[in-house]
Amino acid sequence: MRHSFIKSTVLCTLAAGLIGSLGAISSAHADETLNYQVLKDGEPIGFETVEITDTPDGYTATITTRTDVKVLFLQFQYGHSRLEKWRNDQLVSVDTDTNDDGTPYVYKAEYDGDCYEVAGKRIAKRDACDGAWPLTLWREDITAKTSLYSVINAEPYAVTTRKTGTETLAIKNREIPATHYAMTGDVQRDLWYGSDGKLLKTSFKRKGYDIDFIRVDAKDLQK
Repeated sequence: MRHSFIKSTVLCTLAAGLIGSLGAISSAHADETLNYQVLKDGEPIGFETVEITDTPDGYTATITTRTDVKVLFLQFQYGHSRLEKWRNDQLVSVDTDTNDDGTPYVYKAEYDGDCYEVAGKRIAKRDACDGAWPLTLWREDITAKTSLYSVINAEPYAVTTRKTGTETLAIKNREIPATHYAMTGDVQRDLWYGSDGKLLKTSFKRKGYDIDFIRVDAKDLQK
């Protein structure tokens, strides 16, 4: 009987370990890169990439954005890089570096649960416990947030986001199923997310122009 008890205990322990390992695997974020084309009134003006990399306790997202726009005789350039660290799908820290047409902005935000502190170059030091995220639109769960802040200068935003329905997006001659949201308040955005919970497209107005970020590598989400 003792032998049976020991054998049963060992089997239960092994099973629990296996289940735990499977849970860890299923919650992990496989390395992936999301590629977006930036359009102004339908014309390409730049790109954005989101590189998702697994870490032992979560993952990081490295975002790079570059645009170069000519309007009449004026040239506008924008460069942005951001490193987001995530643990158990909770934001741990954000480091940003932005060149907004010659004006530099650099800041770091560090989190403890829903509380965070943000400070940097040209950024007034601020702390809050409203659970705000930067305007990091690549994750669908940002649509549940009512407090956000700028990825450029950490300016706080109050927003409301509602789901408008499901649609089919035409991207690079492919039909992609999408969930459509409308963000209103301090930030106005139309947002479409794929079945993987990642951004397919965002559209908004900037200085009277139509701006679109469109995920051009979404072939795996095709119907």
